[in-house]
Amino acid sequence: MEREYSEVEAEKHFENNRLWFRRFQTTRSFRKLTQPERAAAKYITQAFVGLAYKYQLRSPRQYSAKSVKEVVMDLFPEKIAATNVFFTSVIPVMHRYFVFLGVQHKISNAKTLIRALESIKVRKLLDNHRDSSNWDSHKKLGMQVLMGYQPDVDSKKVTAYEEDFNMGVPLRFCFDFSVNRAPKNIILLTEKLRKKFENVMYENNK
Repeated sequence: MEREYSEVEAEKHFENNRLWFRRFQTTRSFRKLTQPERAAAKYITQAFVGLAYKYQLRSPRQYSAKSVKEVVMDLFPEKIAATNVFFTSVIPVMHRYFVFLGVQHKISNAKTLIRALESIKVRKLLDNHRDSSNWDSHKKLGMQVLMGYQPDVDSKKVTAYEEDFNMGVPLRFCFDFSVNRAPKNIILLTEKLRKKFENVMYENNK
């Protein structure tokens, strides 16, 4: 019998990931990530798990080198509306997370998955994300909000969009580097300021 997508199963994978990620946060490996990578890590792992299940029907124990490359190189750029800084954090975060999951015996082929990640060029991933021809209709809408082209969007609608179409990845993510500081609303930034800030962050974290 052919398997079908299940919201119940999806939530189970998200819940497992939340538990695993809380443990990952306590490790030295997590602390070795850069500040932007640590800020993005929760959302990156959550999006990876969600995309792998929704579009591949794969649980973590079923990940393969091919499936990892597809999620990172195709599904992230097509489905997830986020900044360049977020996308440059995907590979280093997932590299350390796969190591952690292997040590925790949550996956049995960590080395294979890590080699798959290492074969991906960050520049190519970033190019795929920047190419708007790769975006699905939901990402196009999210990127319009993120880049300030829709300055009057209701915050509740933004939150609903993030949950329904962006795997929980917040559109303002990279501006919230302190857990003690309220996140700034990216839709209030002008396009000029957004580009200036993001270029600075990208250059600092290449």
